[in-house]
Amino acid sequence: MTQTTKVLVASSDTENGLSLKQLLVECDIDSDLVSSLEEARALLAQETISLVICDAQLTGGSFRELLQVAESAKIPVVVASRLPDTREYLEAMRLGAFDFIASPYRRAEMQQIVSNALRQAVGRAAPSSHQQRGIPAAT
Repeated sequence: MTQTTKVLVASSDTENGLSLKQLLVECDIDSDLVSSLEEARALLAQETISLVICDAQLTGGSFRELLQVAESAKIPVVVASRLPDTREYLEAMRLGAFDFIASPYRRAEMQQIVSNALRQAVGRAAPSSHQQRGIPAAT
């Protein structure tokens, strides 16, 4: 991964978020951890993020709202869940998630998903500034 690659981990569950962040560290990928939809929106408006990994449920919302924000900025989203829920998986994919990963998270699986998502993100035309991305700031 390049030095400009940064992944946003959005998790209202501290243990789950730290677990995801640790896997990214092991894969040599820079990441930021936030615990709410509002914090995720603010960070997306302030920084260049290449990929979002988010819990199915967030403080102040869910992956559904975060998918909308990330989709407008052309940032792929991987939905993470502590339970392998088929309905949740199908909904996430139908709404445009790049992938869905269920606990227990495995390094090899995470590395493959992140690599594929980042490859897809690089193939998209990236705007030159956050204003062009149309990412709404937290209100």
